[in-house]
Amino acid sequence: MSIRLPHDLEIEILVRLPAVKSLLRFQCVCKSWKSLISSPTFISMHVQHGESADNYTHLLHCEGYKDYQLLYTDASFSEFQELAYPCQMRGINYEVLDCRGLILFVTTSRPTYGAGHDYLESQLILWNPAIRMSMTLPQAGIDVPNSNKYYAYGFGFDHTSNDYKVLRMVFGRYKPFPPQAQLYKLHTGAWETFRVADDFQYAIAASPQALVNGASHWIGYHSNFIESEYPDELAMVIVLFDMCDEELRVMKLPDRLTYLDANSTARIGISGGLLCLMEHKPRKNAYWNWNWNIWLMEEYGIVESWTKQFTIDLNGYYLFSFKNNEKILGERREELVFYDPKTDRFINLGGIKAKGTVFAANAFVESLVLLNGSE
Repeated sequence: MSIRLPHDLEIEILVRLPAVKSLLRFQCVCKSWKSLISSPTFISMHVQHGESADNYTHLLHCEGYKDYQLLYTDASFSEFQELAYPCQMRGINYEVLDCRGLILFVTTSRPTYGAGHDYLESQLILWNPAIRMSMTLPQAGIDVPNSNKYYAYGFGFDHTSNDYKVLRMVFGRYKPFPPQAQLYKLHTGAWETFRVADDFQYAIAASPQALVNGASHWIGYHSNFIESEYPDELAMVIVLFDMCDEELRVMKLPDRLTYLDANSTARIGISGGLLCLMEHKPRKNAYWNWNWNIWLMEEYGIVESWTKQFTIDLNGYYLFSFKNNEKILGERREELVFYDPKTDRFINLGGIKAKGTVFAANAFVESLVLLNGSE
């Protein structure tokens, strides 16, 4: 005599499985399971549980002399596996964003002769590394009639409409003006024009984004900086775009973090779920001194809550923080290492050597998003 579990209990059991390979196999058990597992409601429940249970895995993107390398690793960074990219990497600049189990690749190619110093936007690809499925976004229609321009991108999730969104902005490099912007929604599969207020006079200085509290964040600055002929220092702000209310706003930084000179470097990220700022200011006559100051916004939206956590010395330009832990990834003596602020120690990642420079890193939960196309 067979005993059938209650439907609600079946859902509770299946939604807690972190590995999507098991769910894909279980679709063959019966028609009802196939229908359940492929339903948009179950897919959303599964990725939401994965995030709440902290079931994160990681991708490291490396650029070598001749080719690119993609490394997949578990939550503990103890095992590494090389994956194939979903597209042919032929450009010279890549931005890699992540949100709720999906990766957004933004590839750019070399400028054509006479096109100024701009990179040419190539393609935007959404990819689910867990199920190895991808889709290329349609070409965006809005641009700026100016050869001196650059692009900035945001990628996030709107929990009110249960939809993924991609923000594309086009900025003038030397002439300040409100950016031209478009918003792509996965449910509709189309770009919509997004109007930026005429009095919005801020530009984005550094990408990629940091996705916190349902909003994309970038380091930005006021357009007055562009008009200065010989600016000695950059007055920084945080530019953010809320994926739910679709509003572009500015968040101030405290005075001690607002001004950086031209030789300084700053990166925005997420550490332990909090907005993080990694700031490097070289010593006089010692540019290659890689002392980085790590700051956390301990209460989101409260400017006064920015607190310096620690200073580390990592021999590398690129530093990466992760939303699911407090360690900082960097390069030391040509090997990938973690810095653990709790123990003030460097942790060697099993002698792993990337084929070149790590230029992007992602933390993501395995999901079934894109299993049925752009559901």
